[in-house]
Amino acid sequence: MGNSSDSPEKVDGLTGTVARGSFGEGSKSEREAIWLEADGRRLVLRRKGGPSFGDQSLEKYVGKRVKCDGFVVGYTLLAERIETLG
Repeated sequence: MGNSSDSPEKVDGLTGTVARGSFGEGSKSEREAIWLEADGRRLVLRRKGGPSFGDQSLEKYVGKRVKCDGFVVGYTLLAERIETLG
């Protein structure tokens, strides 16, 4: 699941923990981001149709386990649905 290509990969029920911090350390695209730790990988979390950076509506998920449906494109998860678990 997931590779470094830009071909969208449909995911349903991808579960993981949401975190916030420095993403892409040491690269020219290093930034503060909210991401999903899932299946041994770190995916920048974005709402499909939401802003690319600074989406405040994602803050409520930080530190929680979630289940997402959407598309993985490169290292980004474009979430169509985010559900908090237990």
